[in-house]
Amino acid sequence: MVPWIGAAVAIFAIALAGSALLTQRLVRKAEADYPPVGAGVDVEGMRLHYLDRGQGRPVILIHGLRGSAYDFEVSISKGLARDHRVIAFDRPGNGYSDRLPDDRQSLVVEARQLHAAALKLGLERPLIVGYSLGAAVAIAYADAYPEDVAGVVTIAGHVMPCPAHVGPLAFFARRPLIAGVASKTLLIPVGRIVGRRLLKRACSPQPMPSSYAEAALAMALRPRTFRYAPVELCRSADELRVLARRYGRLPVHVTVLVGRGDALASVNEARYFHERLARSTLVVVPDGGHALHATHPDVVEAAVRGASDQAADSHRGDDCRGFRFRVTASEDLTCSGARFSP
Repeated sequence: MVPWIGAAVAIFAIALAGSALLTQRLVRKAEADYPPVGAGVDVEGMRLHYLDRGQGRPVILIHGLRGSAYDFEVSISKGLARDHRVIAFDRPGNGYSDRLPDDRQSLVVEARQLHAAALKLGLERPLIVGYSLGAAVAIAYADAYPEDVAGVVTIAGHVMPCPAHVGPLAFFARRPLIAGVASKTLLIPVGRIVGRRLLKRACSPQPMPSSYAEAALAMALRPRTFRYAPVELCRSADELRVLARRYGRLPVHVTVLVGRGDALASVNEARYFHERLARSTLVVVPDGGHALHATHPDVVEAAVRGASDQAADSHRGDDCRGFRFRVTASEDLTCSGARFSP
């Protein structure tokens, strides 16, 4: 028995060493393929990395869990930059931005930092676009600084309170005693296999664009990002309960985009959110899933441009009632009137 145990320990140690070398190789390749080519802005003693394209009315893009600015670079940034200034931030702890300490991580803190960064960059009343968990940050931004926001667009937004569920790999990444070793050895190679399945689910029922998959996996599967994500997901659950109570008083117009086939942030959640906002437009993409910016970039770009145009008209004092914008293969696009939340 003892020799068998010794052999098993030796095999496990060799596997860990091999995984550690593979992890280092994958991280080096990811950072070579997707380097920090953007600029940085210092806020609250942290540095936020961002990619900046185009000229015109400003649009801030906020990625989701384990994402980065590259999620938009391979999807909608270039298209929107034809007539807007597009700034895609790496949220704290993601991409090339510094991470927040665990006890400071929150949607409110992220929103405050993005607002401070926007002021430093001279962005006047930007349109805030958030994907998945980034949509919650966008709403927190608008809730805290409504006078400094032209409007909000949520893409498959994770914006309603619900229990936070993490996968088995993320569960181990949260355990302090093993997170350091696990995230630098087995979790990243195994996560690359699991991550591709998750991306396919996010893009379903559409095929997964290869450029989006490569960028998303490269940035997500680095040790620090992998360890940070479960912390922010679990903390966001409590914050959303508080934030959701104020949705009916939010004075900013919100365009709510959702795919009918979204398995991660359902149409029901989007409608529930839409019905509780004071001013909102619901856009349902019949053949869309969760990662709409990747699978339906034209639809998302059209919705963002529509929201931007509406914000400009509203700023000039025009009435938004009856406002419509063209989005291919979508429905329910009429600008809504005022609502209240019970």
